[in-house]
Amino acid sequence: MARETRAERRQRTREELVASAMRLFAERGVASTSVEAIAETAGYSRGAYHSNFDTREEILDAVVAQVVGTLGPELVAVLRGEGGVLDRLAAYVREFLQYCARRPVETRALVAVVAHRAAAAADVYDELVAASLTDVVALLEEGQRTGELRRFDLVMMASMFRRTLDAEGLRVAHGAPVDAVSDELVATFVRATRSAP
Repeated sequence: MARETRAERRQRTREELVASAMRLFAERGVASTSVEAIAETAGYSRGAYHSNFDTREEILDAVVAQVVGTLGPELVAVLRGEGGVLDRLAAYVREFLQYCARRPVETRALVAVVAHRAAAAADVYDELVAASLTDVVALLEEGQRTGELRRFDLVMMASMFRRTLDAEGLRVAHGAPVDAVSDELVATFVRATRSAP
């Protein structure tokens, strides 16, 4: 078996530190998780942590990037897939909540990071929500253009959609029944957005 190069070893250490941070953020929250705890849980020293992350924000960014990197492409593919707008909106809800059910630690860690940043600066959550709305707004706009959806404020509806999904995703990550939650959210947003017959 080939020996790891220095770069490979550094990458593995970084990945293990991120995985440790993710577990601890999910269990304790960000504010209650020290650098020492992250390093110790991963089996490293504080020095190994500081060799990989210059600031606390860097490890928060790494946790967010890992979750978004696995979930984001799946959600974009659903929104840009085949079918009507309401079918794709329903598929988005189901895909997101299935991810939360499959990956509860990642979901809880992401929510912990977002909550921590929102507590530190009240406008941060709004910025994060706004950044995640582009594809949803485009889908809703398409639905209004084709007449499948009624007229409403696109950004406001997309923001309510995102915030509701985040809250319900956390409940699913804590064990709420994913199919029941998905069905209720789909029914709610279909009723809220569909054009009158």
